[in-house]
Amino acid sequence: MPTLSLDNLTNGPDGSCDTAIIGAGIVALALAVRLQLEGRHVMLLDPKEPASGTSFGNAGYLSRGSIFPPASPEMMRRLPQLMLDPSGPLVIRPSYAHRMVPWGIRLMAASRPKPLSRIVEALAALCRDAVTSYRPLLAAAGAEDMIDVRGSLVVCRTQATLEQKAAAIPMLRKHGIVAERIDGAEARRMEPALATDIAGAVYFPDNARCVSPGALGARFAESVRAKGGTLRQTAVTKLHPQGEGWLLDTSTGPVAARQVVVAAGRWSDELLAPLGYTIPLISERGYHLMLPRAEVSLSRPCVMAEPFFAATPMRGGLRLAGTVEFANTDAPMNPRRSDKLYELAVPYLPGLRREGATRWMGVRPSLPDALPAIGAASGHRNLFYCFGHQHIGLTTAAISAQLLADVMLQRTPSLDPAPFNLDRFRRRQSDARAA
Repeated sequence: MPTLSLDNLTNGPDGSCDTAIIGAGIVALALAVRLQLEGRHVMLLDPKEPASGTSFGNAGYLSRGSIFPPASPEMMRRLPQLMLDPSGPLVIRPSYAHRMVPWGIRLMAASRPKPLSRIVEALAALCRDAVTSYRPLLAAAGAEDMIDVRGSLVVCRTQATLEQKAAAIPMLRKHGIVAERIDGAEARRMEPALATDIAGAVYFPDNARCVSPGALGARFAESVRAKGGTLRQTAVTKLHPQGEGWLLDTSTGPVAARQVVVAAGRWSDELLAPLGYTIPLISERGYHLMLPRAEVSLSRPCVMAEPFFAATPMRGGLRLAGTVEFANTDAPMNPRRSDKLYELAVPYLPGLRREGATRWMGVRPSLPDALPAIGAASGHRNLFYCFGHQHIGLTTAAISAQLLADVMLQRTPSLDPAPFNLDRFRRRQSDARAA
């Protein structure tokens, strides 16, 4: 095994770097830009082009209101009904069901009142500054045109759904999230393309959209390169602690680094589990349908509440994104999952057209308590992690980067890092054995 020298370690032609970030999705890219603002030399390692995976196809929606985990008590009550509907918003492929059992037990534990309250508080701490935390990164990368702040709507067709969604407004306001209930007429004034029979909406004035998630990732990657960073298209297969630093086995040769950040999304557990870390990470696959000639126009993201998917205007057209499919990471995509989004959208957006539509599927990294893993590895020096952002990767990429940069630079974090530490899963496992 090659020897690692920590003397004057920077991004060098010999495969050495000060900070190696494993991954090149939006979370990893945001971290790279942030660390460069802190004067660090970075290398990104990923087998794919930057932001070409799950980050490319997300809904483009920066949602400050995403403080409630998807596994709400109401959703848990409806779970059997949802699973029996093959075209519904949640599907578990039979071949993946065995993986879901231990994960589901943890999920149910996290949905109890006390842990759920802590989870909501932690998510609110991340989401409150989701938009403002992007500003220094956008300025550094010359990407201010990528984020547009015009708010968003959660659109409800029925009065019952509107009442349910509006009931969350006091809790949102308690956590510093601005939201207001509006009637159907006001929602249609804001978005004339909406159907005339909608009951109303919840309006989030401070939410934002990304006009092209793939282009934002590319802009961040260009900035990293321009400021002396390295992007290496290679697969990292194993991590070896060596002295004060690390040696990385990759498909194109070894890389030596003083510090390592695992930000590889769904594949992060493959690198950390061999080092002894408990990581209940599963594949939650999301789909989108891109409509380049939709023939309807929106000015902001609209979440259609009953089937729960987002319609976001982007530079390439209107993107319909949503649904949950639990399946093996490499299982073939189900094109019907993308096509279903169009059928669900038509009642909300009459006149919608799908000529030239393109389908897409990506794999979200999901942890059972809906909180990402952000922090320093407890059992190894100079090893850090930032993954598991589930549905809120784009929303919280910049604030996650800010939090991890604080941890890495050993300064007082801008928010409490404790809820995001991986040791929360090891503690629960130990508690279960003790009981």
